[in-house]
Amino acid sequence: MQPRRYRTLTRADLADAVVRATGLPRADTAKFVALFLDLICEALLRGEPVLLSGFGKFTIVPRAARRARNVRAGVEVMVAPRLVLVFRPAAGLVDQLNAKTSATSAQDEALKSASA
Repeated sequence: MQPRRYRTLTRADLADAVVRATGLPRADTAKFVALFLDLICEALLRGEPVLLSGFGKFTIVPRAARRARNVRAGVEVMVAPRLVLVFRPAAGLVDQLNAKTSATSAQDEALKSASA
C-alpha cells in the first residue's frame, strides 16, 4: 500500500481560504495572512511564547552546547549553543489527529481484509 501524500499548506492557500470564508478581496486577505505570520515571527524573535487557542503554543527553548560525534570521521565535535523553536499542539488538536489516525487505520484494515 502506498503511503499517503499530503499537499503543503501555503500562505496563498491560507489567503484563498480567507477569501472564500469572508468574500474580501484577495489582495486584502494576502496582506492579512502576511501580517498575521509576521506578528507571530516578531513575537518569537523577541523570545515571547505564542499561544493560539485550540491550535497550540510556539516557544523558543535554549539548547546548551554539547559534545557530539561525527560518525564518518569518528571525531568528537562541540555543537554550539542554539535556540530551538518548539511547537506543542493543543489537546483538542491532538485528539482530532488521533481520532483521524484511528479512523484511517480502521479503513486500511477493512481494505486489506476485503482484498484478501
